[in-house]
Amino acid sequence: MRDKLNKIIGELMRTLSRPLDPYRPELYYMRGPGPKCAAKRAGLSASGAQATRTEVAALGEIANASA
Repeated sequence: MRDKLNKIIGELMRTLSRPLDPYRPELYYMRGPGPKCAAKRAGLSASGAQATRTEVAALGEIANASA
């Protein structure tokens, strides 16, 4: 009897606490392939991937300056 009651109370607590949980896993999902995947598809080496990352950063700075 006590085990059933504990199980019911545990399920009720889990059900009621889910909407109050601040963790939202969808906020932490990766939004696409990273730089290593892009370099691999482009046929670049690891040093090429670093250059690509640098070029992307430079383009971002240009875009921010013009905005």
